[in-house]
Amino acid sequence: MSQGAFFSEVRLANNATLAAIRGGERTIQDRQTLKEFLEYIHIKKGLLEAYNADYPLIEPRELLPSFEINYAEYQLPSFSMVAFNRPLQYQREVFQFDLLHSLGEAAPERALSKYRRLTARERILKENAEKFLPHLSKELRAAFKEKFLQQDLTSLSCYEDLLAFIFHMDRAHVIARDAQDEFRLLGCYASFPSDLDTELKHFGRRLGKFREQDDAAYERHRTFVYQFLMELYGFPISSERRTSSALFARKLSRLKDSYLIKVLGASDRVITSLNGFDQKAFPVVEKAALVAVPADLKEMHGYLTDNGFYVDAARRVVIVKVTYMQHRYHRHNVQEDRALSVVKQEIIHPIHGERASFNILKDTKSFIVTLNDIIRGEHVGRISYRQEGQITSTKTHDDRLKFLYAWLSKNQRRFTSYSKEFFAELKKILNDYILNPEYKVYFRKYADLHREVLAKIAYLQQLHEVQQLERLLRRRPPYNRRLTTERYLALALEFVEENYDEILHYYDDIFAKCHALLQLIAGQPYLKNIAQQPEAPGNPYQRTLWLMLKRLRTLQESLIRDRERIRHAEEEGGFTRLLLRESLGKPQVGS
Repeated sequence: MSQGAFFSEVRLANNATLAAIRGGERTIQDRQTLKEFLEYIHIKKGLLEAYNADYPLIEPRELLPSFEINYAEYQLPSFSMVAFNRPLQYQREVFQFDLLHSLGEAAPERALSKYRRLTARERILKENAEKFLPHLSKELRAAFKEKFLQQDLTSLSCYEDLLAFIFHMDRAHVIARDAQDEFRLLGCYASFPSDLDTELKHFGRRLGKFREQDDAAYERHRTFVYQFLMELYGFPISSERRTSSALFARKLSRLKDSYLIKVLGASDRVITSLNGFDQKAFPVVEKAALVAVPADLKEMHGYLTDNGFYVDAARRVVIVKVTYMQHRYHRHNVQEDRALSVVKQEIIHPIHGERASFNILKDTKSFIVTLNDIIRGEHVGRISYRQEGQITSTKTHDDRLKFLYAWLSKNQRRFTSYSKEFFAELKKILNDYILNPEYKVYFRKYADLHREVLAKIAYLQQLHEVQQLERLLRRRPPYNRRLTTERYLALALEFVEENYDEILHYYDDIFAKCHALLQLIAGQPYLKNIAQQPEAPGNPYQRTLWLMLKRLRTLQESLIRDRERIRHAEEEGGFTRLLLRESLGKPQVGS
């Protein structure tokens, strides 16, 4: 597919083509058209034209939150940009940048003395070019002058060609409306403000994770707060470019500005858009990348091939766009680290830009295939392990254990949300590897890694169990919203009684969530009023509920008392607690 053909048949919201805008025949005056224009141009120049047979494609899992840190740096395009749905007010803007002038503006009087022999048009063209030149290499300056010295750099007709030079600038560019209400490139070499320390501490206190004068709590929870804050804006804890973009979007949202921020990193190879045009509490997070469709999705391959969606059919490469939704932090959520979730997936046609909806990120069949490939040592891919670097192979057992731990951690949210039946199937696949007697000699050699994976499986098992309580509290499937109060309480009691021994040995954070969920279940206003009565009510139905609440309270008190007894015995050395027990979800062959 020739580069000139990319998006050649695209029609924007105002029915203009990219060619018409590039030729100066059409301008952009509404934000939706601007957003579409930038999306297609950035994908074309930043992803498609950089693509070749050696291009480092990302895996579908890398577009799933939580996003992974990328350690590799590639010689690929990168940029950051902000667009405002308003004119600029240079001195009143909350960030620094070099201002560009359109030909429709008169140059300031004090600037005329420097170029008195030039016409007003020539002065503006020269001044704009001189804003770019200091930030380009010597080789690029000559090419820039030859191509753009006589062109109006602010016109979006130049934007596509100008990106080749912007990709080599380490700061952002700025698009806004001019005096005629037309969107133009009106700034370059912009620095997004990034007061990370203040934002992080303020956000952590809002979440209840940090407290004044409590350095231990700050140390314990800082990474969690930092990761959650960044993920709200679609990024991992990573480069300064992405951190400053996230914090600038946060600042603009707080100011109720109407904006669009876009970022492409050379390491992550993903175009991230933070769409704040609608002035909501959080911008809409969207990501676009080149992804290889998993080979096992045969039905999808037929459709994509027949309809020309492949950028490279041999490698099954498509343009994937993902839209996300933010979640406010809630300390009682089992998945309390979930700041984002996927709400929409699209595959974009490389010629006419039409969209096809396919689930290539969260397909359960693909998930099972990947897990099987990992434990057999046949998986080809890369993953970040404990922020120590990337694991790129599963051939050796030490790499396989590291990959498996990182992969289980990456997909932790998915594990906990699966049905009991599907979770049991996943555990069985894990058992076939992690408890295989043939590998005992290797697991003894990598004992720490082996224990690490076992502990992760136990942790996931506990999360999966406790999520039953959360679903019950929120009346989510499989629990019907019409559940009677008596049945509601009966299910909570059943959970505690059946899992009592397991709950005693839950990890501290999961035990705390379990206890909090039980408190919330019993603390429903109607039930709370009944529980506060000193004697069993005369009404038979209320009496039944009162007795059930009393039983639930007794069980909770026993859990806390027995857990403290076990903890005390451990500290005194009088009780040997197994790291993993069958009841805690320790994988057993054939379970």
